[in-house]
Amino acid sequence: MGQTRREILHLLGGATLATTAAAGLAGSAAATPGHGNRGRIPDRGIGMHLYTVRDLLADDPLGTLMAMSRIGYECVGVSAFPRPADEIRDMCREARLNPVILHVGHGDLVNNLEAKLADAKTIGVRWVVLSSFPGDMYTVEGMELGARQLTEAGRAARELGLGGVLHHNHGTEFDVIGGKQLYEILLHESDPRCVGFELDLGWAHRAGVDSRWIFADHPDRFPVLHVKDHDGAGGWADVGHGVVDFPHIFEKAGVAGVRYWLVERDDQPAPLDTARNSFEYLDNVRW
Repeated sequence: MGQTRREILHLLGGATLATTAAAGLAGSAAATPGHGNRGRIPDRGIGMHLYTVRDLLADDPLGTLMAMSRIGYECVGVSAFPRPADEIRDMCREARLNPVILHVGHGDLVNNLEAKLADAKTIGVRWVVLSSFPGDMYTVEGMELGARQLTEAGRAARELGLGGVLHHNHGTEFDVIGGKQLYEILLHESDPRCVGFELDLGWAHRAGVDSRWIFADHPDRFPVLHVKDHDGAGGWADVGHGVVDFPHIFEKAGVAGVRYWLVERDDQPAPLDTARNSFEYLDNVRW
């Protein structure tokens, strides 16, 4: 059963003081990979992709953002948040959360880009992210077209002072058609000066892909990760509670150019528990 607004409010009270204190203590430790020959995620880099808490967000947007902040998150990926851009900006500021990306659909990318870029500027994000392509585009020709569309949108974003456009994957991008992997087409045929990638580690792992090799072959193109876990049997899991070997992947985060690690879980059995469990794991993981 999902969690209610009452539980959000409870989280905002004394029940979170211990978590907040722990996060503060952790913040006094080394916050950069490689310190003491061990890597860790910088405190500012641990974020929540808001799709993970979308039902709570719809019921109580500010309360949900405050809950994420109290848990210890310092940034968010904006998705499933149908509010005016200035309201999103103001609520994130009140909750002391840094919005770093804005997810958009393919229709908006190709037909409504100017408005979405304006929203991105208002909210204060660094990148606009394409959530996915339409199903009929997952062909060699479709990905070649997609790479051109991403490049065109990325150039427009850079002209406005944004960091460009990122692509978010699911599993289909790793299909091989005619000897060509669709994801590699996007990587090779988009302009690296204005197109980057938000690699979804859960979907990549379920597809049998070793993310480390992608990072090594395409350095500095992955400023944001979707940190997602799964149970190995077709279901999702809280980060660190499934089968993905995150320390093994994170060893190559520097090569990839990762700046933000955003938690995402596609289902919502208990989103506040997911937020707490996943933050605790990312705050403590070392490699």
